[in-house]
Amino acid sequence: MMHLKWLSLFILMIITSCGGSSELVNDPPFKILEAEKEPLQVDGHKVFFRTSALPRDVAFKSMYFGQRKATVLWDTENTYYADFPLYTSDGEKVLSSNMAEESKNPLPVMPVEVPHAIKENEALLHYSVGEDSFYTIFEVQ
Repeated sequence: MMHLKWLSLFILMIITSCGGSSELVNDPPFKILEAEKEPLQVDGHKVFFRTSALPRDVAFKSMYFGQRKATVLWDTENTYYADFPLYTSDGEKVLSSNMAEESKNPLPVMPVEVPHAIKENEALLHYSVGEDSFYTIFEVQ
């Protein structure tokens, strides 16, 4: 019986320590100098952000904006972006009585659960420093 208690405590510790819950940081090892959004050619937004010089071991993972998640991509020196389309493709939408034709319509991008609460004009940036993972929030113009 005592071994079972120790085993359950050990399993609980493993589960809670490996969960990937990343810390929300107010002062990351870089500065977001400016951030703005612009409309995509199709429905949705592109969020650009410019940073100060990044330490060598910092890597951007993903960004959350408007209940959607996207991969952060490099644009130019110290400028990064993420695309947040409303649909999975930019194909034309067909309205038809034939369900087979309508089934080819682009699907909407489903909302995701954001790990930390953000306001409508904020983005949540997921980044890593070495093996550790963190989040920071910044305002988007």
